[in-house]
Amino acid sequence: MPLPPLSSDEDSTLTERVYSALKDAILAMHVRPRDYLIIGEVAKHYNISRTPVREALILLEQEGWVENEGRRGARVTVPSVKQVIDVIEMQAVLEGYVARRAAEMLLDQDVQELSDILTRAEEALDRQEFDLSAQIGDQFHDTLARKVGNQRIAAQIIQLREHMDRVRPLVWKVAKAPVAESTRQHRQIWVAIADRKPLDAEQLMMKHTSWFEAELAMVLEIV
Repeated sequence: MPLPPLSSDEDSTLTERVYSALKDAILAMHVRPRDYLIIGEVAKHYNISRTPVREALILLEQEGWVENEGRRGARVTVPSVKQVIDVIEMQAVLEGYVARRAAEMLLDQDVQELSDILTRAEEALDRQEFDLSAQIGDQFHDTLARKVGNQRIAAQIIQLREHMDRVRPLVWKVAKAPVAESTRQHRQIWVAIADRKPLDAEQLMMKHTSWFEAELAMVLEIV
């Protein structure tokens, strides 16, 4: 199976570098659900000992990316509908809070920066660059969380979205219309933030996240 090279980040341990490489492979679908990651094979691929691979797989198991199956190795998990919905509901709570705090505390230049991000997403949508528009939409969420300033929440939101990245393409694959709707909803959230309406911003963000849940449930019935 194709595995990405280990990063050259000298500030990271070998275990952390193996963990990042394997997670990247899972997110890119180079290692697919139900595939096995065998400790010996991964160690041989990277020409390293088994210990950092074993430790990396433990980290991946703790985050729900793989299941330990003993001697057979670690199997990449297949997210169930319930697991996906659980993640989305956690996102709704966390990101709703972030949107509310953004409306309460962001400076005018921060609000303008968010608008500029959305403008780029809207322009990409007009050019029918749907994947790019969706990626820029993620930047909107990330920038909101970062500017609110709670690093733990920001990190948790990113981790939750990484899990969603494995199923998100199913929605975009069936139809491109959800990208346009998502972009429209982002602008509505921004307006509530710009107008300093915390409760409206929170409710719109939670509605935005729940809307994606409904889209996903419909798609999972199709595929």
